[in-house]
Amino acid sequence: MNKSFITSLLFCCTGAFGQSYVPEWKDVTMKVQPQANIHAYAFPLEEVRLLESPFYTAMQAEAQYLLKIGPDRLLADFRAHAGLAPKGEKYGGWESSGLAGHTLGHYLSACALQYAATGDVAFLQRVNYIVDELEACQHARKTGYIGAIPNEDSVWAQVAAGNIRTRGFDLNGAWAPWYTVHKIMAGLLDAKRYCNNAKALTLAIKLADWTGNTIKDLNDDQLQRMLFCEYGGMSETLVNTYAYTGHSKYLELSRRFYDKRILDSLAAGIDILPGKHANTQIPKVIAAIRRHELTLDARDARIATFFWQTVTQHHSYATGGNSNYEYFGPADQLNETLTDNTTETCNTYNMLKLTRHLFALQPEARYMDYYEKALYNHILASQDHESGMVCYFVPLRMGGTKAYSDPWHSFTCCVGSGMENHVKYGESIYFRGRDGSLYVNLFIPSVLHWKEKGLQIRQESALPAAGTIRLTVTAKRPETFALRIRHPR
Repeated sequence: MNKSFITSLLFCCTGAFGQSYVPEWKDVTMKVQPQANIHAYAFPLEEVRLLESPFYTAMQAEAQYLLKIGPDRLLADFRAHAGLAPKGEKYGGWESSGLAGHTLGHYLSACALQYAATGDVAFLQRVNYIVDELEACQHARKTGYIGAIPNEDSVWAQVAAGNIRTRGFDLNGAWAPWYTVHKIMAGLLDAKRYCNNAKALTLAIKLADWTGNTIKDLNDDQLQRMLFCEYGGMSETLVNTYAYTGHSKYLELSRRFYDKRILDSLAAGIDILPGKHANTQIPKVIAAIRRHELTLDARDARIATFFWQTVTQHHSYATGGNSNYEYFGPADQLNETLTDNTTETCNTYNMLKLTRHLFALQPEARYMDYYEKALYNHILASQDHESGMVCYFVPLRMGGTKAYSDPWHSFTCCVGSGMENHVKYGESIYFRGRDGSLYVNLFIPSVLHWKEKGLQIRQESALPAAGTIRLTVTAKRPETFALRIRHPR
């Protein structure tokens, strides 16, 4: 055996201290490579393993909850709407109301992420089973569509005909139907990315083709009216479908989900956010920065950088979270909005995804300073580490208390994103520099297995209880590289 070369770094830290498709080094799974200069690359989630810490505790609690959930119950309405007999009784909460089906997409993503983060085949088996079931539903429908939304066939027929009615959260009587389509597509793409399930990509492509057929005859006015209704990250999943396939039609379809009312203002440097529903806007911006990575679209870059700066510096609380009763208020006037309904958790879930992309393009400490603040004070704080239940809001009112979800009768948007939040803590601790350097961004106990260089980096810490970090580097052979450790602001 080759002798290992080991070095330890001990330093002190003063002060307090997801499935965004951030480019990975030499990622051959994507047919379309970034056109933008990527200066820091994400490590594959499977190369990072958490050690004992509150983050590991949260991941374990979430994993236990995921294994209690019955996939057949989440699939019940998908099968029923496809003319197939359900194999289980559907859950309560939002799964028995107008947003039925969105949880399955989050659950598929969470199981895929947990498999990547741990290698536990129980989650791989669930991913593969769900994909097989969705294939049966898609085949039975014969249109490429997969869904579980009440009255969906009628809704989509009206949309395709150009009959668009919306007041912001409803589209032709359905509760944000594109939002649910996005979650299903995102789950399928994650099944491909983290579990190498080729069938999942095929299903996602057929769903993208159905999307294109549904809106192909809409003129610009009709499209913009449709986009007034929350449509989740449709644009992001479509641009990622373009990256996987290389087919430009998906890039153009992504651009059709461009909300001029919001995004043109952001591109011009205008803060249009006060009074707007916060989490409706963030996925639009994630799509913009992902599209910029692949196309070098300067407008998309302006949108993302201005939005991030505006939200983090003028619309965020000390915890890193944003919004009150789900809405942005006037800039720099948050002291009067400390209520039981501050900081919707979905918002921070999405802001962290956006931050990862911006860091990849410009790896500055300020991005990870924000990331750390929001991850510790909002995301980690949003979960009951014993039951795995999560918060919709993390309240900032004096004397306020957290309200946690019910395991079988909630299934809100934040329960869905919460399934993912706590199983992907390893995704931003380390980045690989374009020059072969290593960025240590977060001080979370973990081990990085840097396969490319044959290195293992073990990080041990007790932050924030203690201010000491120990990094132990083990190499199969001597290696020279820059180690870039973030100095916390």
